[in-house]
Amino acid sequence: MRAREIHAGLQLLDRQVVRVGTGGLVCKVDDLELQGDPPYVSAILAGPLALGPRVGGLPGWLMVQVTRLFRPEEDPQPRRIPMHLVNEIGSAVVVGGEPAEPALERWLRENVIARIPGSGGEGPPYAEPEHATGHAPRISALLGRRVTDAEGTVVGKVADVRLCQDGPLLHGVQNAFRIAGLVVVPERTGKLFGYERGPGGQAPWLVRAVITRWFSGSALVGWDQVDASSARFETPEVRLTVPARDLAPLTDLYEREPRG
Repeated sequence: MRAREIHAGLQLLDRQVVRVGTGGLVCKVDDLELQGDPPYVSAILAGPLALGPRVGGLPGWLMVQVTRLFRPEEDPQPRRIPMHLVNEIGSAVVVGGEPAEPALERWLRENVIARIPGSGGEGPPYAEPEHATGHAPRISALLGRRVTDAEGTVVGKVADVRLCQDGPLLHGVQNAFRIAGLVVVPERTGKLFGYERGPGGQAPWLVRAVITRWFSGSALVGWDQVDASSARFETPEVRLTVPARDLAPLTDLYEREPRG
């Protein structure tokens, strides 16, 4: 049985996180925490401290700094939802258990709302907040990074990260995903929308023609083709151990159309 594969940028980042059963909104997937070697997705990260670094520039910096003003911790971290709480990944990410209350909302409830007579804001309705572990690497640290091959030639940039479901290696975690590889596209390429990855390369003929030409220089990089120092997030670019000519084309991701 083939392990399930998903793409972090296309199928996880910016998706809504909802509660199992009720469908109530919990948060949005602003980033993903990584741990281990090879790296596994250990948690969903949410809130301005997760989104700000992804946004970058002045808007991202302001997002982080304003949030820090309302956080009493010495080194505030993003809200963290461990992957063992994830029940399903589809159009939304469904979580069970009792995800922790966001820190900013908790601060407002304890320091503002609770002081209003009759507000009912005194009791903690959620679990204690769980924050990101230290400064663990995040999936966004790979996105947009330049890729060079074993000969020093620029291959392109990381457009997405392929994740492979590998549950038996993380006991008790139904949706355990490790990094399986990278989707690398020419540096001129803009945002990807999924057509270029199947199924079967199917799309309206005009869209398919444009995509085929636009992504002609794209490639798949297996995580075993990434240099060890880059795999540990120690280099400003992703260095490969193979030349670009040995990389698989993006069309290898196309799923076979079911036969009737």
